[in-house]
Amino acid sequence: MKSKAPVPSSDAHELDELILKVLSRNRFGLPPNKIHKELPPSYRSSAKQTAARMNKLNAQGSIKAWQPPPGKSKNPPAPIYSLELIEPLIAIDMLGLLKNQPLTLTEIKKNFPAHIHKYLLNFLDPLVKKRTIKWHPPQKRNCLGLQEPNPADFLAAEIRRLFEKGEKLGFQADAILHAVQAHAKPSSSKKPMALTAAEAERTILNAMASLKPAASQGALVYIPDLRQALRSTFPDKESFDRAILELATLEKVQLQSHSLPAELTEEQRAAMIDNGRGSYFMAVGIRME
Repeated sequence: MKSKAPVPSSDAHELDELILKVLSRNRFGLPPNKIHKELPPSYRSSAKQTAARMNKLNAQGSIKAWQPPPGKSKNPPAPIYSLELIEPLIAIDMLGLLKNQPLTLTEIKKNFPAHIHKYLLNFLDPLVKKRTIKWHPPQKRNCLGLQEPNPADFLAAEIRRLFEKGEKLGFQADAILHAVQAHAKPSSSKKPMALTAAEAERTILNAMASLKPAASQGALVYIPDLRQALRSTFPDKESFDRAILELATLEKVQLQSHSLPAELTEEQRAAMIDNGRGSYFMAVGIRME
């Protein structure tokens, strides 16, 4: 069978424009075979020629390519082409979906096109590792949410039985609660218990107001100063950074990046928070309603 002739330069330009038009209709991009199918019949050259045009557009920076992780097949999976980087797009949508309530993977998938479903966990993984989103324990189903899971949602029956049994034995509720707290109190050899999301928010906002009284009206606080002020509460960089980023995700605070990151020393960068876009968050302000 004869192979198709190379696409003439004039037709190649028109094909490029059509590829861009197809991707403009698909926010989360498409793999090459689906782009090929959406082209007008008269412009459907061989799939290899269409893929070659996409590779060229990607090399020119006109389109982006996300390469899926290798699977069981010997051949690498086809990239997903898009006009914008799809990782941040998916992350933004994910945070919006989980803003009001935890959702299962099945519920989350309904908000993304089919070609994203297979790789959804790959897109979720960086957010889970940074603790921006959290897996919730099984309660008939596994869920993901922005807030830390509340034990009361999962242990309500057990807590009720504990108090019922204690009261039958003649103990008051306060005495039972005191016994539970004493049982959970960390020994000197254990790490302090982590703050709840509400406690972390209150601690950070109070520290901001102490450093700069005008912070309660939205004035920015220098992040290295805030880190130093909270060093006993957040002894390591990761816990402090995570707490600040979680407040930003929940739209409790706004963050300002440094305009000249190349001029920062390593020590200055370490005292700030990596913004994931080549710079560092240097200041934080309470978001005003």
